[in-house]
Amino acid sequence: MNEPLHITLSGEEVPVRVRRSAQAKRMILRICDVSREVKLTLPKRASLRAARKFMEKHTGWLEDARAALPRAPTLMDGTMFSFRGVPHRLVFTGESPRKVTREGGTITIGGPRDMAPKRLMSWLKSEARAQLKRCADHHAEMLGVSFDRLAVGDMRSRWGSCSSAGTLKFNWRLIMTADEVLDYVAAHEVAHLREMNHSPRFWAHVEKLRPDYRAQRKRLKGAEGQALMAVRFE
Repeated sequence: MNEPLHITLSGEEVPVRVRRSAQAKRMILRICDVSREVKLTLPKRASLRAARKFMEKHTGWLEDARAALPRAPTLMDGTMFSFRGVPHRLVFTGESPRKVTREGGTITIGGPRDMAPKRLMSWLKSEARAQLKRCADHHAEMLGVSFDRLAVGDMRSRWGSCSSAGTLKFNWRLIMTADEVLDYVAAHEVAHLREMNHSPRFWAHVEKLRPDYRAQRKRLKGAEGQALMAVRFE
């Protein structure tokens, strides 16, 4: 079970993901090179007070390690961007109309240039939600299940989730992947409406929906998924 913990690094309050492990003999700190999250593994009986002291002792190492991580490239006029698995060039017009359009291999963002990334982000989330909704509806019908609602947001280390209340949540970055990869994640989360675990029965449902799911899962776990997860609008 995760427990709330924070540490101040270079003047910034950074959340720490805490995990307790019965197998852990000592405290272990690491930083995810994709999500940039600070993760702390604790022995089962270690106190949070001891955990804070341990992190404070290693503040210097944490700051150096985070600083050494590569930063995602800044999105600007002329940047190449993957949309549904196909490279597109971003064009910031700096002029009206204030909308986003896609034609051929170009995504054009109208309006003031300083607002272009925000406008693009809203458009990408809308496109991701529409595509994921189509896929999730199809898979839910195939399994004879239903979901309460579907949301798209900025998940820093996960591609999707399914709650016991029937809410499906997805990472907006899936709109950058090829359609078959996005469809696999939709199938994965819909299958959780039948099995809230990763048992053989769960994977049997996923395979029914996406017989090639292993290949798509491998892509997300590899360099392709890491590169997509690193994209930031900051």
